[in-house]
Amino acid sequence: MSQQPNTAQMEAQMNSEIYRRNIPSTPLQPYLNVRPASTKYSIMPVVDPRRELKVPLHVEPTFNMTQTFNPGNSTGPWSGYASQVNTESELKNQVFALQRCGRSSYVPQSTSDLYMPPLCSNTNNVNMTHPLLFEKPVFAQCQRMPAYAHQTLFNTPTREETRMAGLKKE
Repeated sequence: MSQQPNTAQMEAQMNSEIYRRNIPSTPLQPYLNVRPASTKYSIMPVVDPRRELKVPLHVEPTFNMTQTFNPGNSTGPWSGYASQVNTESELKNQVFALQRCGRSSYVPQSTSDLYMPPLCSNTNNVNMTHPLLFEKPVFAQCQRMPAYAHQTLFNTPTREETRMAGLKKE
C-alpha cells in the first residue's frame, strides 16, 4: 500500500509554499525614513533634537535580482538600482550627449548586411501544377456611368434620372 498524502497534508504543503513566496531569499537592505525634527517652538536650536540610534544599522550586500528573490512590489532596494544605472543607460542608449556630429549616432554602411537581403539561389526546377497561378486576367471595358446620366458633383444620378433610365432604350 503506497503512502499518498491526504488532503490535510497537501493543504499544509501548499500553505507553506505560499508562505515562502512572501519571504525574501536573503535579508534586504531596509529603507531609512528620517523624520523631520520640530523647530517651531525652539529658539535658536543648538543641539540636534533627534535621539541617537541605539541599534546600529546592519549593511546588507548590494541587491542583485538574479541572485535574491524579492517578494515585494516592482522596486527593490536602492542599492540594486544605483549599482545598475550605467547598464540601464546603455540599454536606453543614453550614453552619448545630444550633439551635431557624425559620431553622435551609429548608422551602418549601406553595404552592411542590415541593408542587403540574403540572396537565395533557386536551383530547384519546380513543376507548375496550377497553370493559372501567375496569369493576369484581362477584363472587358465597361461604361461606368450611363450616357443619359447628367454629370453632377458626386456623379450620382437623381431618382428621376434613375426612373427614366428604365424607359429609355439605347
